[in-house]
Amino acid sequence: MNIKQHIACHLVEVHRGGNWTDVSIACTLKDISWQQAVMITPFSPNSIAMLLHHTTYWNRIVALRGQNIEPEINESNGMNVPAFNSDEDWDHLKKDNIHSAEELATIIEGYDIGSLYNPILPGHSSAYKNFQGQVEHVHYHLGQMVMIKKHVQLL
Repeated sequence: MNIKQHIACHLVEVHRGGNWTDVSIACTLKDISWQQAVMITPFSPNSIAMLLHHTTYWNRIVALRGQNIEPEINESNGMNVPAFNSDEDWDHLKKDNIHSAEELATIIEGYDIGSLYNPILPGHSSAYKNFQGQVEHVHYHLGQMVMIKKHVQLL
């Protein structure tokens, strides 16, 4: 595998499972109810649903950059998860997150390897930093989801 394939694979694995940390978004959220997903805890201003929506949002921001499109980043920075109150809504959000990771992985795999270390767009860091940075970003928020999950399951 080349570096692009490694990054794309790692991105999908942190979402679906099978990554080196042995924890993923799909596995972490499989036993979280929609009520737990929207719960705000005393130690975080974010809910699991907000963090999941945020990672989905940023998967798509980075995918647009990878297609040479300068996206507009909204004021909420992707934390504006739509209100929901059903298992179906929660399932949709989880599926959309996986789909966004697969979309970004496809963009990464198709990216010109010769341009990987050049700015992804004028005024931005390299494509490598954007792609690998998103993998790291997802891991960071996955850690937050794990901690919030531990709290909400104690209630």
